[in-house]
Amino acid sequence: MNLKKIITTLSLLLLLSCGYEPIYSKKQINSNYNFSINSINYIGDNRVDEILKSKLKKIINKEEKSTGLNLNLNSTLEKVITSKDKKGNPKRFSIKIIINLEIFEGEISKGNKKFEEKFEYNNKSKKFDLEQYEKNIRNNLISGLSVEIIRYLNSIR
Repeated sequence: MNLKKIITTLSLLLLLSCGYEPIYSKKQINSNYNFSINSINYIGDNRVDEILKSKLKKIINKEEKSTGLNLNLNSTLEKVITSKDKKGNPKRFSIKIIINLEIFEGEISKGNKKFEEKFEYNNKSKKFDLEQYEKNIRNNLISGLSVEIIRYLNSIR
């Protein structure tokens, strides 16, 4: 019994003193990127832009630096009926989000890239359930796109 307490205590001490730190802690966020963003201009679908703003605001510099990047994000959201039943009612939908990214360092263009995510889903019998489901899909797609944008910006610098 006494040996179990000693082993438990030693293993607890080893685990607590290993220097673990969360990957996405606020202290680590700014040091993980080898770029800085001065400003982001959003053009396009307002729903997409609002979610993108919340995802990307963590990496925007509060003080403007001359070496930072300026981004133009042009977003579009397309909802298309992909199939109908015999009566002509929608059976399946498709949501596609497209983001065109233009990168500037000062006034010099550093390039542009197109990001695209698509998801297909079945219709729901209740409109409210369908709207909530579409909202979740939209949020998930935009979250994935924001991660892709950050990875791309990190790779070009």
